[in-house]
Amino acid sequence: MEKVFFSTRLLFCFLFALSQIQAQDKQPLDHSVYDNWKNLNGASISNNGEYVSFEINPQDGDGWLYIKNLSTQSSDSIRRGYNAAFSPQSNFIVCNIKAPKDSTRNAKLAKKKDDQLPKDSLGIWLLEKDSLIKAANLKSYKLSKDTSPWFAYHLEKQAEKKDTAEVKEEEKIKSEKKRTGKKKDDEIKTGDLFICNPVASKKYIFNDVSDYAVSENGDLISFITAKSDSVDSAAVYVFKPSIEQADKIFEMQGRAKNISVDKLGQQVAFISTTDTSKAKVYNLLCWMTKLNQAEMIIDTLTQGMPGKWSVSEHAGITFSDDCSKLYFRTAPKPKPVPKDTLTDDDKVKVDIWNWKDTRLQSQQLVECENDMKRSYQAIYHIREKRMAQLGDNVVHDVTILKDNPRIALGIDTRSYEKLISWEYPEYRDAYVIDCNSGANKIILKKKQFGVSISPFGKYVLWFENADSLWYAYSVKNNQYIPLTKNIPVQFYNEQHDEPCPPTPYGIGGWAKNDECVMIYDRFDIWKIDPEGRKAPVNLTRAYGRNHKIRLRVVDLDKEQEYFELKESLLLSGFNETSKQDGFYSTRLSSKNDPAILIVKDNRFEHVVKAKQANRLIWTKSSFIEYPDLWESNLTFENPIRLSDANPQQQHYLWGSVELIKWKDYNGNELEGLVYKPENFNPNKKYPMLVYFYERSSFIKYWHFVPKPSPSTINFSYYVSNGYVVFVPDIVYGTGHPGNDAYNAVVSGTMNLLKSGYIDEKKIGIQGQSWGGYQVAYLVTRTNLYAAAMAGAPVSNMTSAYGGIRWKSGLSRMFQYEQDQSRIGANLWERPELYIENSPVFHAPEVQTPLLIMHNDNDGAVPWYQGIELFVALRRLNKPVWMLTYNGDEHNLKRRANQKDLSIRMQQFFDHYLKYAPAPEWMENGIPAVDKGEKMGYDLIEDTGLGRK
Repeated sequence: MEKVFFSTRLLFCFLFALSQIQAQDKQPLDHSVYDNWKNLNGASISNNGEYVSFEINPQDGDGWLYIKNLSTQSSDSIRRGYNAAFSPQSNFIVCNIKAPKDSTRNAKLAKKKDDQLPKDSLGIWLLEKDSLIKAANLKSYKLSKDTSPWFAYHLEKQAEKKDTAEVKEEEKIKSEKKRTGKKKDDEIKTGDLFICNPVASKKYIFNDVSDYAVSENGDLISFITAKSDSVDSAAVYVFKPSIEQADKIFEMQGRAKNISVDKLGQQVAFISTTDTSKAKVYNLLCWMTKLNQAEMIIDTLTQGMPGKWSVSEHAGITFSDDCSKLYFRTAPKPKPVPKDTLTDDDKVKVDIWNWKDTRLQSQQLVECENDMKRSYQAIYHIREKRMAQLGDNVVHDVTILKDNPRIALGIDTRSYEKLISWEYPEYRDAYVIDCNSGANKIILKKKQFGVSISPFGKYVLWFENADSLWYAYSVKNNQYIPLTKNIPVQFYNEQHDEPCPPTPYGIGGWAKNDECVMIYDRFDIWKIDPEGRKAPVNLTRAYGRNHKIRLRVVDLDKEQEYFELKESLLLSGFNETSKQDGFYSTRLSSKNDPAILIVKDNRFEHVVKAKQANRLIWTKSSFIEYPDLWESNLTFENPIRLSDANPQQQHYLWGSVELIKWKDYNGNELEGLVYKPENFNPNKKYPMLVYFYERSSFIKYWHFVPKPSPSTINFSYYVSNGYVVFVPDIVYGTGHPGNDAYNAVVSGTMNLLKSGYIDEKKIGIQGQSWGGYQVAYLVTRTNLYAAAMAGAPVSNMTSAYGGIRWKSGLSRMFQYEQDQSRIGANLWERPELYIENSPVFHAPEVQTPLLIMHNDNDGAVPWYQGIELFVALRRLNKPVWMLTYNGDEHNLKRRANQKDLSIRMQQFFDHYLKYAPAPEWMENGIPAVDKGEKMGYDLIEDTGLGRK
């Protein structure tokens, strides 16, 4: 026994020493690794389940599209391939091929316009022949959904060398366009359409094509040709692959667009106009196989068309699944555009804000283009040759049903537009619409949550926040039926902590013929009779609640809008205690506990099933493990890893994550995550960064790729560089969000200090947006932290309350009264709460050096909020810096700016938490005259800069 113990201890010592040596061979991450760190995108599986494709793309540079044969595990690849799709018969794959990154960059350096930049190419990979066909200057491609090997792709028209006579003719046409007021953005853009069967090596080319469509079964491909000389002209053709012939079904002087084909390839619809003015009125035309020519079916005088309305050119056209109805949209006829007779100096430019407006002027300006293109749902009954208008100025949104084209659901939010400024979520009225006549009937008023219609149109479902119950409205019986009244669990968010009604957990789907609906509680799934006659059944038999596992339905067939009663259901399961992910199975008819398929210390995502085979692809990840692609059968047995996106990770220091618990100063038991460096030594003192937002402990098994930051610290990066990172959960009451953050974050920090491995003088905090606000507040309450970084913080709730979210144009009032800011009252009811929670009013208390980022195109938190805090602290002679990235948003979008922020944020924290020298930008600033030329990254001799 002593020999066994001695051998075990010797082995442990050997393995520990080996791990230390391996860790010493690894390097910490640095900012140079970003560009070549890769992402896996666009995974798909062929219909027969034999092939998988996925992209592996560096963050900056040229990537690869990989095509894997699952039977042989052999791989092929296409350089710079993306947006791939398998053919219906699984015998070839089509993709876009990007232009080389260097070519695009050189063209931009040469100041080429967007339309002069290198274009994508088309790639066709023949799976059985392992050969690639390419075509340059791709605009788009379209495949059928069913069995046809025929598909179409559209190429950009190439500029041709012209002789002198052709140049003169072109100048004459341009002069005519100028005379008639035709602008460049009004010109028709055409190209060459290729209709091909790559398996049979057949191809047909058609010139001057402006639009095209492919039927779902692949039996018909229709397209529009257009010419725009002194007079516009258009023609419409149908190509039948069965006879490999194109027939002209329409020709006119004017324009045609928005072509559509029914799923069986027997009907074509499009819109056309003969108007030559900019304000064009369109008609709707339809062709059927029994007709030689397309016929006009809808114009401004059609019975059912609202007065002074016409077919909208700004919306697509679709056929119903049974091909008996045509869906299109209408709008008031466009107003004639008067000739501009004023110079810019003569024009008045003013926004008029009126207190009676239902939408603020700022919101109207954001939505102006959409308003000008707004259209309303209509339907044409093909056999009856009859139109019905379904939507109007009141009922803007109409849900059309795939499985019951006789009924639609209409939603009106316009009646409550004004309230959205201070009440949240927005209200809506619901209507049942008869698609035959267009008549509607209001069935619900002023509802907030979950209004939807069942797949077969028998019921309208919604969650009533007044009594926290789910209800169904029976369309046939005109009855309102409470569905969850006698179920002893809550169906709304049990952890909700904002001063607005809690949101429901949602629904998992419907059975065929609307026989039952699956409704979620926090953990389980309930099978409920929408008529209320049968007792509700806990489909998962309280397995979720008993084990604290959130069970949810995984939809493996996006095209089918219902589930069969005997169909096997795949369920995802998230364990709230351990944070593990997994999958389970059950049936709608099951009377047993869900069967466990797989449960791991991982995060599972992106589950896709082959259409005609019992094969799945999915990703699996953890803090250490990149979310690579895996494949398995439907029970996840014998999974096989398909990708290895970032093998270089093994050469870099990483780390580990653990879940901790403690009680905050209000006695709430909280959870948080602690990320530790890979070569962690509990006897060593580490600098620590504390990052927070609201609740984050659920991300335990999330993977964080090293990448430049849009706003927050990258956990992997900082842990690799020797920091401990602490991510505490925060719970809130109403009225004191700043103090709630203090109770959670500071108590969590103090609890972690008891561990002995945190240097209490080297702790920093960081947050963005709501997290940025909490950082700004905390430094007015405590000197515990040696450095703080606040991204896009609200610093003054009294001024922010009346501010605008410029990206949407909405007032910010609702955020404070009923949403995330959690004040729970307006500014005049409780001004003291706004002041209490505003960091700027407590600026004299700040002793922590603060770095702010607030960008001048922030569409969520007004830029001046960062300025208010900066100038206050500057006035008080406190160490403070603010980074403002010009033209960039709430979270940085430009990669160059993201890299810059990542560098500056690390330099800031390294200076205060590792005592590294300060960079020049912190010590001396960057004068405006040196902007763009001098970055100030160079480190200079340390002068303290207010370090504690």
